[in-house]
Amino acid sequence: MGVFLSAVDYFQRGGVCMWPLLACSLVVVIIGVERYLYYRESISDTKFILAFCRLLNDSQVEEAQALAASSRGSAARIAGAMLPERKHLGGRFASVVYARVDRSIEELHRYMNFLSVVIGLSPMLGLLGTITGMMSSFNALNERVQNPIGVTAGIGEALITTVFGLCIAIVGMCIQAYLSARIKGATLDMDEMAGAMIDEAEAEKEKA
Repeated sequence: MGVFLSAVDYFQRGGVCMWPLLACSLVVVIIGVERYLYYRESISDTKFILAFCRLLNDSQVEEAQALAASSRGSAARIAGAMLPERKHLGGRFASVVYARVDRSIEELHRYMNFLSVVIGLSPMLGLLGTITGMMSSFNALNERVQNPIGVTAGIGEALITTVFGLCIAIVGMCIQAYLSARIKGATLDMDEMAGAMIDEAEAEKEKA
């Protein structure tokens, strides 16, 4: 309870800029949690990609399709949906596969731009709070009567907003780095899977 009351006290002393900083912190947390849960369900395991490509390289198409059907993630869904269509689509198979992969990758990038904006905006809001806090301190110093409380309040506002803005940006950067790494790994896996399916389709076409 004491920690909560201290946080509320700091928030109140931070001034008006603390409200947009609070909104930024909520955005960072919400995007981080939502993307983590989405990636956990949407990104196929790398072990599946390696096993699937190995089966296709060995021309074990039925086994590869069964593996895709029993696996989870967008890569497995794409493989399970597109592999049976390789003969019907003919020369359009490669373009359709890459279109599906590109849409899936685009979905992985959703909200990442918002996260980048918040990471850049938070320190700027902290700096704005610093400026307004110092202005309050200077106004208190310019008063004819002694006003030490006004001076210290302005300095406190300046420091608090700076600290909160930097903390939000640091946490946001850590979350962005983690999510970007997941996106990069998933992109490489899906490109490898798409290439294996296209190679198998081309090999079957040459046999025919």
